Amino acid sequence: MSLRVLLVNIAKKLGIYKKMVDIDTYFKNRKKFKQFHKYGVETFVLMDNICRKAGAQLLPIFGTQLGFYRDHGFIPHDNDIDTAMLFSQRPDNLVDIMAENGFKIETSYYIKGENKPLIEQYSRKGVHIDIFYLFDYNDVDWFCYVVERHESTDWREANRTNGFPCHIWPLAKCNFTEKEYFGHNFFMPEKTEEWLKGVFGANFMTPIKNWTLDKEKEPTRVIHTKQRLYRIQY
Repeated sequence: MSLRVLLVNIAKKLGIYKKMVDIDTYFKNRKKFKQFHKYGVETFVLMDNICRKAGAQLLPIFGTQLGFYRDHGFIPHDNDIDTAMLFSQRPDNLVDIMAENGFKIETSYYIKGENKPLIEQYSRKGVHIDIFYLFDYNDVDWFCYVVERHESTDWREANRTNGFPCHIWPLAKCNFTEKEYFGHNFFMPEKTEEWLKGVFGANFMTPIKNWTLDKEKEPTRVIHTKQRLYRIQY
């Protein structure tokens, strides 16, 4: 048993594991916030140009899309970039292409037994960019997976046992158009408002710091599932 696993087990027995994780996450997010607001724009522009050159359309999603639509930039308290891409457009050598341009792949999530990434996270200059891949859901919707922290243990133990909880988010199929932010044209879905209502609810234009999903208070299109995801840490 490694020292890390031993410490995790002790923390669980003492009932302080979740608190320790929250404290660690807080300090990591502070560091991410500084790097994000220093290099976020140039990193997103560079990644968009890379994907265009590779024949893929990259567009903001979730909080990044909300910031573009509502705040005409990044949400002030955000610390990473959420993007989406049709999985059918993903180049097979995307990891290599990104590495050639200074990006490092950090993590990816997958379904056990299926050899395809559902979510990937890249980093450059301390800025983290998540790619949520879009898959066909039905004739009118795509969907993407969103992964959650394990209910009670660290990621290594989660990978060894029952994986991570997740849910899926249907998103209306539509064309993508280009809109200018930060002096650069980014792809945005023509049904941006419909996407945002499906993610954040009808009151998405009202800023809420530290927003969390609460379907009882604010109906969204999220679908909770018993499917579990597993993580590759690079």
